Amino acid sequence: MKSVARILLSRTIEVIWYRGEDYADREKVHIVKYDDKQVKANVLGTEEYKVSLKLVSNGIRWNCNCPYSKGICKHIAATAIIWDELRGVERPNRKEIKENSIPATSDIRSKIGVLFAKPLKADLNSIRIMVDYVAFPSKRKARHALLPNCPKISMDTKSPLEIKEVERAFKEMEKWSRRSSYDRYFCAGEMAAVFCELLDVIEFRSSNSSPGEMISIMARCIEWYYKTFLDIIDGSDGVWIFPVARIGRNVDSLKRMYPSDGKWEEFDDIVCDAASGWEADTVDSDFIASWKDSSL
Repeated sequence: MKSVARILLSRTIEVIWYRGEDYADREKVHIVKYDDKQVKANVLGTEEYKVSLKLVSNGIRWNCNCPYSKGICKHIAATAIIWDELRGVERPNRKEIKENSIPATSDIRSKIGVLFAKPLKADLNSIRIMVDYVAFPSKRKARHALLPNCPKISMDTKSPLEIKEVERAFKEMEKWSRRSSYDRYFCAGEMAAVFCELLDVIEFRSSNSSPGEMISIMARCIEWYYKTFLDIIDGSDGVWIFPVARIGRNVDSLKRMYPSDGKWEEFDDIVCDAASGWEADTVDSDFIASWKDSSL
C-alpha cells in the first residue's frame, strides 16, 4: 500500500510535519470519507479546515482551505497520517522525518543564497518550495499543483539508456504543465527539481549506454530546455540555473570520456539551432560543458 505521508514528507517543512503529527495524535482530524485513492477530512485548527487528498498517476493532488501558503500545511500532514493508518500504513519514523523533510523555515531563507551559489550541490527539496519564500506577499496565497518528484524512468544501470525513454519522460512532464492547477511561477521550482532528477538518472545510467546514444540524449535535453522548459516555467527567480548546471556536468563528463566521437558534430548543430534567440554566444559542446560551473 502506497504511503501518502511519505510522498508528502519530502515537500513538508520539518516543524510543520511535527505539528501535523500532534494534530493527528490529538484527534483533530475528522475523516468525512475515504477509500484507497482519495480522502476528504475536516481538521480542527484555529478554525475548521477542509482537506482533500487524491492519488493520481505517479503523484498526489492536495487542497486545504487554510491560509498557509508555503506548501504542505499541518492540516494536510495530519490528514495524510490518519489516512495512511486507516489503510494499515505506519507513519514515518523520526529518522525518516529528519532525513526526508525540509529544514526549518529560517534555515531555508538562509540557504537560498547557497542554493544559487552552488547549483550542483543544491538540495532539490529546497528548490521545490523555494519560490514560496522569495515570492512577493501578494502572490503567496496562490494554489498550485504538487508535481511528482520524477517522471517514470528506470534506474536500472544494467539496461542501456535509450532516447525514447527520455522522450517519454519529457512528454509526461509536459502533461503535468497542462494541469489546470499548474502555475508557471509557483511550479517553477518543482519543475526545475524534476528536470534535475531526470538528469541525475541519465548520468546514473550512462555507464552501460553507448557514447553516441548518450550524446544524442544530452542534445535532446538541451533542445527541450530551450524550446519547452523555459516556456512552461516562469524563471524570473532564477530556478533555471539548477538543470543548467546538471546539463553542463553531464556534457562535460561525456566530452572527457568520448572527445572524438562523431556524434559531437550533430550535437553542435542541434544545440545551436535550439538556442537561437536565447544566447548571444556561439552554442556548442564546449559552451554547454562550461555550464557545470554556473551560479547566480
